[in-house]
Amino acid sequence: MRYYFKIVLAALSLLLLAGCASHENFAKHYDIWVGKNIHYFTASYGYPDTTYKLPNGNEVYVYEKTRIESRPQMAPTFGYGWGGYYGGMMVTYGTDIDYKTCKLFLEVDKKGKIVHWGSRGNNCVM
Repeated sequence: MRYYFKIVLAALSLLLLAGCASHENFAKHYDIWVGKNIHYFTASYGYPDTTYKLPNGNEVYVYEKTRIESRPQMAPTFGYGWGGYYGGMMVTYGTDIDYKTCKLFLEVDKKGKIVHWGSRGNNCVM
């Protein structure tokens, strides 16, 4: 019975790890779009944030995602107040902030086919 429990636990652990967001999943997702028409991409993801032309005549579509996360910090509080001594923990905001960004670049040839993609940022995961 313990043997089966260990197998089930190991299988569940692998399933949970497989579902984690990663850059590899992000890359697999956008590798599929190479060779497809950009109009299908914009139909699924909307219009880009910006575009620009390359010297070779291709166009780059840029999609940007930015998120700011603020996490509460615990700060010890000790001192004297109305009624005597007090102490404990206080929750504060604003000093522990993370900027999560991801820029997706899609290079599109003159026929509208996606020929290359790239990304930059600390939150390019799926």
